[in-house]
Amino acid sequence: MAYYSDYLALDELLNAQHCESAKHGDAAHDELLFIITHQTFELWFKQVLFEINSVITLLHRPYVPEQDVATCLARIQRSNRIMEHLANQFTLIETMTPGDFMDFRSYLNPASGFQSMQWRILERTLGVPESKRVLKHYTEALADEHKRALDAATAGTNLFQALEHWLEQIPFMETETYAFWDVYRKAVADVLENDRAEVRTLAADDGTDPTDALAQIDANERGFNAIFETESYEQLRESGARRLSQRATLATLFISTYRHMPLLQVPYRLVDAIIELDKFVSVWRFRHAMMVSRMIGMRVGTGGSSGHDYLMQTTVRQRVFDDLTSLSSFLLPSKNTPALPDDIVQRLQFVNEQR
Repeated sequence: MAYYSDYLALDELLNAQHCESAKHGDAAHDELLFIITHQTFELWFKQVLFEINSVITLLHRPYVPEQDVATCLARIQRSNRIMEHLANQFTLIETMTPGDFMDFRSYLNPASGFQSMQWRILERTLGVPESKRVLKHYTEALADEHKRALDAATAGTNLFQALEHWLEQIPFMETETYAFWDVYRKAVADVLENDRAEVRTLAADDGTDPTDALAQIDANERGFNAIFETESYEQLRESGARRLSQRATLATLFISTYRHMPLLQVPYRLVDAIIELDKFVSVWRFRHAMMVSRMIGMRVGTGGSSGHDYLMQTTVRQRVFDDLTSLSSFLLPSKNTPALPDDIVQRLQFVNEQR
């Protein structure tokens, strides 16, 4: 029979806090808080990685059953709640004043959160591209065994790749006589042409020049067309403006447009939950940057990074799923959304067996 303390390894866990200031005969009261907070960060990182790796395994298959999509949604939502909790956890560290931190900071050198192997694994597991890294030499801060562990843990498929693969397999977008992108593109053209007519009418009534407004509509049209034209889309990928494949992008647009259809509701919620995960990772980075700014000002971090400036740059530049977020620019109002063919509508309904 399991015993509570043994099951949770509490003897090891509760004796894993070793204050450096005390070792130097200069015990700082707040160092224990600092250690426990960071240890709990690492424990929760472990759980998030466990959840996300399971999602990758489920999504990166030729066929993903509907019930497995629901499982992925639940696990991403759990990860989101954990990341939200971790962002709020900085409020605990912030009960410590900058002066309290200075009492033991010098004993930490050169240890730094910059050396968190699990955070680096999480970044790669999500799919942060190396080209977007603020610091290209980020692995140099890790011990050799941790570099090897990082490479081994991230040698396979990441969440971005698994999501892209799953989206590319989304059915219902085309039949022998129907292609979602052709119908949607025509609907976009009709909306933009209506916008042009309204601009011209208003300009005539007001006696103003419509040139600038019409030029903006033309720019919007080019943006839409780039999504639908293969050559233009590949140019966007080559320039780094987009990362998702064209088919995965169109699938996301399809799911978002017809999210009210029964069989697309869970896929839509999964895509939305992954967008939320990207947001909470950025919120965690931002809260970290704000905490560092409060504690050390403009000083260099203990790991040798530029501290606050470095962390703030990662908040903006190292987002993973911007392609998903930006697709809201291409959604049409419901009244302009093209109707689906009856056969696809039927396929997107839940099937009720009659006994």
